[in-house]
Amino acid sequence: MQKSYPKILALSIYAFAFTLLVYLFFITFTINEIKSLEFLVTIRDSYSQYALNFYPLKVLSVFLICFFWAFFLGFNSPIAIFAGMILGTYMGTIISVIGLTLGSGLLYFFAQFFFKENISSLFNKRYQSMRSLFHQNELIFFIFYRLFVGIPFGLSNLLAILFNARIINFLLGTAIGILPSVFIWASIGRGFDKILIESEGIPKFIDILKSEEIRIPLIIFTIFILFIYVSKKFINRLED
Repeated sequence: MQKSYPKILALSIYAFAFTLLVYLFFITFTINEIKSLEFLVTIRDSYSQYALNFYPLKVLSVFLICFFWAFFLGFNSPIAIFAGMILGTYMGTIISVIGLTLGSGLLYFFAQFFFKENISSLFNKRYQSMRSLFHQNELIFFIFYRLFVGIPFGLSNLLAILFNARIINFLLGTAIGILPSVFIWASIGRGFDKILIESEGIPKFIDILKSEEIRIPLIIFTIFILFIYVSKKFINRLED
């Protein structure tokens, strides 16, 4: 029983911190605000006021948000859009990839140290077939793992424990694997920010889709998804 105390304490602290962040978010913004496009405008304007247009502070704060977003099992698409709006396509991509990768690494280390046996018992049978793929090269495996598996980003950080990879391969594989999708989402964020600057008031959803800044990244994203789908089918055939 004494061995379970550290696990219970670690999980309690994690759950408390997660609950606190969610609570602070929802007392700051209402459900109606979150569901509207005006929410993104509010986020951008509030963020600019907070950072006082001091660029290094913007970079640091976006990095920290990405870091803790990944640590608390967040999806990478919303945070990449946010980073693209605040920092632009290229810097937003770089900072997002670094922050998400390091946050994922901390989550991987945290879960492996405290909950390796629990996670293995829950998911080992379901994902056992994946362990034989790319077993001779962990780095290549994790690049493909991020690109092709199709598991939600936060959950994939926990499932990586099943493969018991070295942390350096986990980090490099994560950074390279999420780079294409993060770049696309950051491009969409930058495009949306540009539309907000050029338009008067909140643009309509159809107007956003018609804009070149959004349309081109969405087309690229669609092609990327089709490529992933075809590649997964091809890999499954090789397994059979």
